[in-house]
Amino acid sequence: MNINTIANIKSKKFIHFVIGCGILLYSLIKVNAQQLPVYSQYTFNHFLLNPAAAGADRFTTLTITNRNQWVGVEGAPRKYSASIQSRIMRQKPLFKNTKMKKRNKHRFYSGRIGLGLNIQNFHAGQIDQTGVQFTYAYHYTLKRKSQLSIGISPGFYMYKINTNNMELIDLANDPIYNNKISFFIPDANIGIYYSDHNKYIGLSALQLFQAAVNFGIYENENFRIYRQYYLAGGYKFSLYSGDVIEPSFYIKSSDQLNLQMDVSLKYIYDSKFWIGFGYRSGSTFIVSTGICINSLYFGYAFDFSPKGILNSSYGSHEIMLSLRLGENNQHYKYLNRY
Repeated sequence: MNINTIANIKSKKFIHFVIGCGILLYSLIKVNAQQLPVYSQYTFNHFLLNPAAAGADRFTTLTITNRNQWVGVEGAPRKYSASIQSRIMRQKPLFKNTKMKKRNKHRFYSGRIGLGLNIQNFHAGQIDQTGVQFTYAYHYTLKRKSQLSIGISPGFYMYKINTNNMELIDLANDPIYNNKISFFIPDANIGIYYSDHNKYIGLSALQLFQAAVNFGIYENENFRIYRQYYLAGGYKFSLYSGDVIEPSFYIKSSDQLNLQMDVSLKYIYDSKFWIGFGYRSGSTFIVSTGICINSLYFGYAFDFSPKGILNSSYGSHEIMLSLRLGENNQHYKYLNRY
């Protein structure tokens, strides 16, 4: 056996080892239902968990989220996402009488269609995932100022093996590196969502197609992207002072019935400041806080655990920046009134 053959064998073992580590980290979902990243500030942007929430609040919202999980652990997951969602509104006169139309300057704004766009990047180990999702939602108005919404988000993802900072030796005959280290996968999410002025609950299914992640010439069912289910809900209690207390929860599961649950309690002061506390199954505690300046929202969440992988890291950090347009428009006041 000559030196080139030995180098080639070592190169293959190294690449397979790196890919295996990335896949193992990425496929934690199969054990802990975490193929999709968790969000600690899900109460602010339900659109991230449920496509039916696009435009449900009748605002136009732009949100950027950055989550660094298990800071201090090499190769730990990092998630970046940018989303926009809105409701297509159309004018209606408040009165059917023609004379009243001319006298009345205020008009009732209605619309049943919500649209959204979400661009995200997820990095874990040597695996990069970049995805784009387009969302269509339909909102049906019910009695007592409530609505029932359904939504679908078709899209695609690009998976790639990141070879940066890797020492690659003699890869001329490596079946993985020379065949396929990046590829596209189509996918879709669906959801149903009920909401009114103080409560919401929604059920969604993500990664419907359950496509297999195939590297090079290899195909393995263990690398399949499993379907995920979310059940999320919350209620806003208004206090005499005008402040709000909002308990909420979400339950996540895969087809293998690997459950994960978050419960949280948020206190909102003067509609401008908030602080929250939460618990995630697996002994993870969450502290969040935020501030609103005009239509600009800034939020921060910190996850920590007395045991497990978080115990050997500096916790998980999540930053959210959001711009919500339409809150001061007159037509939203009329929507609440009529």
